Amino acid sequence: MESYLLWGYFHILLFVFWLGGDIGVFLSAIYAKRSDLSFETRATIMQLGLVIDFLPRLCFALIFPVGLHLTNDLGLLKINPPYFFLAWFISFSWILIIILIGKNEGKPIAENLSKIQFWMEGLLGTFLVFVGIMSYSNEFLERWFSLKIILFGLVFYAAMAIDICFRPFIKPFMEIGTEGSTPEREAAVSLAINKTLIAVFTLYVLIALIAFLGKVKPL
Repeated sequence: MESYLLWGYFHILLFVFWLGGDIGVFLSAIYAKRSDLSFETRATIMQLGLVIDFLPRLCFALIFPVGLHLTNDLGLLKINPPYFFLAWFISFSWILIIILIGKNEGKPIAENLSKIQFWMEGLLGTFLVFVGIMSYSNEFLERWFSLKIILFGLVFYAAMAIDICFRPFIKPFMEIGTEGSTPEREAAVSLAINKTLIAVFTLYVLIALIAFLGKVKPL
């Protein structure tokens, strides 16, 4: 079996579980903002969403090194072995951060690790957008592939936007649980969720475009 077929298979699986898991999180967020449900029900749904969210985050962390192997084996770009090591090192470090954040939820260490993850996403996204723009401008790579790199870099920004938009949800939602529901708190919860869903939908569009470019290669 050709190695590119195996890496391509893994690449497809990561896309499927990434998008599928994100849809579960998407639906959980919609139900969590429903004021007609009890707080216990909403909190349970939200907790389930956070558990499901582990899967798309895991796929996100793995798709870069897998994509690098696929790029090399398809002959799109020759990758030197040290870059594979670096990509897998970043990926496994990222996965470790994700696990530690989940196991230490609500603790200062989780907050600090979340900040590290946030800035790591920003750096990786900026790097990919820069590489994609440079390769597109200089025709170093095929144009469809350069655009795919740019869009993948923007995925990192979309992930950051999701985290930013979701943060204002936590305080009013917890206040509903401890002090009761008020129109102001419910409005704050709905606003945060609505903004988060816009960022999530943007992520879906980017993933769909990336898949289109990879399959159709229109340019």
